Amino acid sequence: MSSETAEPRIAIVVGMKSEARLADAGGLVVVGGGSSARVEAGLAQFHEAKPLQAVLSFGVAGGLAPGLRPGDLFAPTAVLSGSTAFACHQGWTRHLARSASKAGHGTLLGVDEPIHAPERKRGLHKQTGAVAVDMESHGAARFAYANNLPFAVFRAISDPQHRAIPSAALAGFKPDGSTDVWAVLAALARNPGQTAALIATARDAKAAFDALLGGRRRLGRLFGFDQIV
Repeated sequence: MSSETAEPRIAIVVGMKSEARLADAGGLVVVGGGSSARVEAGLAQFHEAKPLQAVLSFGVAGGLAPGLRPGDLFAPTAVLSGSTAFACHQGWTRHLARSASKAGHGTLLGVDEPIHAPERKRGLHKQTGAVAVDMESHGAARFAYANNLPFAVFRAISDPQHRAIPSAALAGFKPDGSTDVWAVLAALARNPGQTAALIATARDAKAAFDALLGGRRRLGRLFGFDQIV
């Protein structure tokens, strides 16, 4: 790419500000805060200011399929939203998978509420066939398809299928994607029996973020988009 050629505008969709910092995408990041509606509104704002060339969903996801471990990287071939399956860009997805030693294929399920109970995870896997779940990718997929933009997903598994996410952890997520530590501590004070589960959740999250950082570095500044699409 010559210095005279403008770099593509790639919107990176995340759910948390910690994921946004990891993406390090020069400010072109949509923080969804666990809401597909916020994702679509943020993407529309970027696109109206100056047209986008691509959309990538990036961050952590929950495991639905058995055998997935915290830190496993995931480049799905499609995103499910209700009865609709949005296919990810084939070439870009293959490149994302090759750039991460543990990246796997399959389908990602998009939902509008946290899936924290193991029995619910098992049920969704059986019902949909999806191997992982998050709360932002389906909004990103809908926007990309509506605007005829290449779309892909690169996520790391945080909570595996067998792990229940304690309510104290869920209490810490704010709508803007930041973390409310005081809310976590307050929830823990009300129910100190969650301490062990909260520590396990934090350990899983660290494994996911460590893997995501390694994958991010291997992909390069433009997430492989400049090489493939």
